[in-house]
Amino acid sequence: MTSLFPSIGWGLAVGGSLFIGALAAARTTLPERTAATVTAFGGGVLLAAVALELVPEADERAGLGLTAVAFLVGSLVYVGVDAWLSRRESSEAMRRSGHAAAAGQPMTMMTTMTSSNGGEAARGEAIAAGIFVDGVPESIALGLTIAEGSIGVALLVGVLIGNLVGAYGAVKPILAGGYTKRFAVGLLGTIALALAAATALGGTLLADASPRLVGAAQALAAGAVLAVVSISVIPYAFGEVSRRVALAAAAGFVGGYLLS
Repeated sequence: MTSLFPSIGWGLAVGGSLFIGALAAARTTLPERTAATVTAFGGGVLLAAVALELVPEADERAGLGLTAVAFLVGSLVYVGVDAWLSRRESSEAMRRSGHAAAAGQPMTMMTTMTSSNGGEAARGEAIAAGIFVDGVPESIALGLTIAEGSIGVALLVGVLIGNLVGAYGAVKPILAGGYTKRFAVGLLGTIALALAAATALGGTLLADASPRLVGAAQALAAGAVLAVVSISVIPYAFGEVSRRVALAAAAGFVGGYLLS
């Protein structure tokens, strides 16, 4: 239990970065091109953490087969959550457009508006779900490195930057979808508490876990991170600007590489 207080401290830093990003998104608005560039940079850092830390360490601890299976499971979990959220928001949009038609409002315009708002909310909730799905095993893995006495710097920086960027990227579309600031910040705040607890858990109760379990958790996180970047980060960033985004993503990957 000697790593209890360091684990709690880093857990609060991990959760705090997510909460700060949510508050910033609720209070300020970055230009779309700037937001896309920052998002791409954070995505590059996360890709570096996947390629250079999470997967190699998982392979070393859990072996090739278990790493591959856990990686695919992590991706499938996030893709499934994203599909469920998108389907739910689409149903909500159709329900709202039906109510608008019953009230005598122009159907075409209302359908377009509700579909757009629903899509934005779904994108934000999908990013939030991704933060949770990949963040919990990732935070546990971070806590385990703390228990071992050596923090993975690239992983830590990737988590902190990823949380800040991810929270901003989740809150903005949730607000655009019609939800309140209290709901958006509360949702991300709840996830922040879960990540803080996962970091502390990894540094204490799971410190003596088998290497295969640790490796599987890292591979699970890596698969979810890749799915998040592929579904929610890259399409949004390249939808705003392409050349600058490509350079920002490359710079983020190089930054993660130098820290690994």
